[in-house]
Amino acid sequence: MNIKKMIKGTGTVKLNLDIYKTIIASTTRYANARIPESEWAEVYGLLYGYIDKKNVIITEAIPFTHTKKQRHILKVEFEEEDYALAASIESETYMRNPPQYIVGWYHSHPGIKLMLSQDDIKNQLAWQTNNPFAIALVFDHVRLLKQVEFPSKKGDPIIQLKNDLGFLIFRLDDPNRGIEAAFHEVNFEFTDFQVDKSFVDNAQEFVQWVTKSFPKGENVISEYTKYVKNLLKKLSDIYDGTTRYIETLKRKGEGSRIQSVVESQALEATKILDSGNTMIDLFRMMKNNLEYKEREIMTPQIDEILAEWDNTTKNYIEKFRN
Repeated sequence: MNIKKMIKGTGTVKLNLDIYKTIIASTTRYANARIPESEWAEVYGLLYGYIDKKNVIITEAIPFTHTKKQRHILKVEFEEEDYALAASIESETYMRNPPQYIVGWYHSHPGIKLMLSQDDIKNQLAWQTNNPFAIALVFDHVRLLKQVEFPSKKGDPIIQLKNDLGFLIFRLDDPNRGIEAAFHEVNFEFTDFQVDKSFVDNAQEFVQWVTKSFPKGENVISEYTKYVKNLLKKLSDIYDGTTRYIETLKRKGEGSRIQSVVESQALEATKILDSGNTMIDLFRMMKNNLEYKEREIMTPQIDEILAEWDNTTKNYIEKFRN
């Protein structure tokens, strides 16, 4: 059955799996099991879509920035450049049918309670003052993985959850109260999937894949390059090693063994190819979850890395057997 939060608020927020995966990927990139918790960063992105009656229809999630040092304080906030980019994107999405625009924002609270902090309320005021239906989606990968709700303060119990997606959506009760405004949860649902245990299991697995395939920050290009170079070297070593061994068999007059040797080594090469293709597919997907400002520089670099893999491994097994 579909899971819907029966909560205070007006209308329902509707999103799809691709949007959810973008939120998971972009936030888990900066807070995951490969990064010390002391270095976890929060992520800030925007949600584009439109209002249908009283429902918020999210059509796209775009990552923008993450925790950085601002005036000697670590925090996540929009800069002038981000606002300009957001407006530029909105001018393009508004040309769609129906016209689409900023309907809210999302950010992460890695390993902490899902709520709106005072800074979050300030951010939400900026969006909700202009659009009364604007929303704030808050995600925590730890909540998704462990299925627990963290306490508001030390000493309170940790609440066990079931089939929780790791996020909640909020809206301010009365923006006119400024930073003193209270907030409430807003109902949400997926338009393309039924939320059940299987759905949550797949989301948890996706967190693990992102952790494995999306290194933090500037390391993306160097890590992807290193991974591809390493696998291509293994394939080259298998090819060269097999070639030398075949020559040895020929000299010894043991040509009858050549076919079995080739098939055995082809099997090893296939394992490497399968493993590599799985990761390459993830790299290909992850490039769409880069922060917007990174895309112009990093996307061509990632494409070049992927092309090297594709070109080198194309028909590899056929060539190997030949």
